Amino acid sequence: MNVVGLQLGEKDSAGTREISGLESELVVTSTADPELFIHRYSSNHEVEERIVSTGFKSIAVSPRSSIHDDEKQNEPLLIDFQPGDPTDPRNFSTFRKYIITLCIVMLLLNSTFASSVSSGASTAIREYFNVPTIMTTLLVSLYMLGFVLGPLFWAPLSEYVGRRYILYSSFSLYICFTIGCAVAPSIGSLLTFRFLQGLSGTCPIAISGGVFADIYSDSTTRGRAVAFFCGSTIMGSLSGPFVSGYVSTSSLGWRWVFWITAIFAGVCLIILLLSLPETFRPVLIMRRARKLRKEGQNVVSAFEMQSGTMRDILFDVLMRPLNMLFKEIIIALICLYIGFAYGLFYMFFFAYPVIFQEERGMKPGPGGLTLLPIGAGAALVTVAHYRYDIYVNKQKNSGVDISIEFERLPVTIVAAWFLPIGLFWLGWTAYLEVPFYVNMLGGIFFGFGFTSIFIGFLNYVTDCYKIYAASAHGIMSVTRSLIAAIFPLFASKMYQNLGVHWATTLWAIIALVMAPIPLFFYKYGERLRKRSAFCMKLSMDTTL
Repeated sequence: MNVVGLQLGEKDSAGTREISGLESELVVTSTADPELFIHRYSSNHEVEERIVSTGFKSIAVSPRSSIHDDEKQNEPLLIDFQPGDPTDPRNFSTFRKYIITLCIVMLLLNSTFASSVSSGASTAIREYFNVPTIMTTLLVSLYMLGFVLGPLFWAPLSEYVGRRYILYSSFSLYICFTIGCAVAPSIGSLLTFRFLQGLSGTCPIAISGGVFADIYSDSTTRGRAVAFFCGSTIMGSLSGPFVSGYVSTSSLGWRWVFWITAIFAGVCLIILLLSLPETFRPVLIMRRARKLRKEGQNVVSAFEMQSGTMRDILFDVLMRPLNMLFKEIIIALICLYIGFAYGLFYMFFFAYPVIFQEERGMKPGPGGLTLLPIGAGAALVTVAHYRYDIYVNKQKNSGVDISIEFERLPVTIVAAWFLPIGLFWLGWTAYLEVPFYVNMLGGIFFGFGFTSIFIGFLNYVTDCYKIYAASAHGIMSVTRSLIAAIFPLFASKMYQNLGVHWATTLWAIIALVMAPIPLFFYKYGERLRKRSAFCMKLSMDTTL
């Protein structure tokens, strides 16, 4: 048999990806599992270097001349998906991919709805437990603190044990902690359960980008899925305050705010268990290799060829998001910008009550409805991104070479300026002489800019980091949630001390300074990607 040593990213005549540096050969397709190609590799010789394939460490060996055929025959066979394999998540039917996307969006609606749901019930909770305002503000801040810590282990673990079981376990915990909030006997226990609820509820936000990267190899379709994800995130957060505002002031009381949240989550969990498959390709191949070994086949997957102890591997996986934050300029700058916008968004859950309830005398239910124009702006910019995707797709089909920056950022370059416009509008129409609905319209501009920043940059990061997208999205979730946890703590005092006009103007000026960031990435993004260790690894293997 002719032994070949393919370089990273090269393919044999069958079109199958190999691991760089390994002495390998196509042997046969598996009789036990005909959807797999089986390759022989040799790894029992002197190690020359470490290389990366499909995101995992492997071992390179000495040249072929030092390998004896009898030794080679005892080596296990390296397996990978056969092209067109229907069990490969990238080859799932369009309908099945849509079902997976809807499952992720359903989970997002749960966690984002819960993030703001206590704000509309804050008055009822404060009166029930007889505590100061800061304690009810902490119900949101501690939930967001859970969003800070959760992605540090949910996202990288999903790249080690797979997406499915991480989502199942985290969402089950989320339901338990939500029920804990509903029956909490004291403000201390309620605060504790809110933190744990956020810790478990952040999982779908942290790994959704990774799931989309798993199933959508086409960047256009993946981009639309991410846009749907962003819209769902915002609508979930916006619906919390007015739902809880009406429920908490009704005969049901504030505890039913959490019971309703738990019931909705329970229904979603049943749907999830019936509909969501595993999508992480390296884990799927590993499971198939284990099955073949039980049937007597001497096979191994690339995932199982990671070097080091289990402790070393887990440490490497868990540290990846932090490495991205401190070593990747792209991630660091995007985290800063999205974090600022996200902090403003959650600050509004406490600033709007000052503007519309304290200043204009609205009740909690109707006061929560004043946030809905932000959702209208989000819907409008989602349509704008969709229309631009159609234009980009036509350009691709006509043979035009499209960069990641051109595909993802132009709409955001324009929309980013709407963020400060919305803030200036909100601040300087907050006079009692101006009708409340005119004041509310500033939310349309804010929602337009805020949502576009999310859609543009989440798509951009997913395209740049591919199989590492879960870790990248995870650290982005950590930083923006940290800022969102801090901003509400001083929002009410800031607006009361500076006044609505000048407090909002201060944020508008900062947003104005940061608005050129999308343009910066458009001009220098390709250069930054060439300096990125993660992006360069991925560029060596275009099949990832």
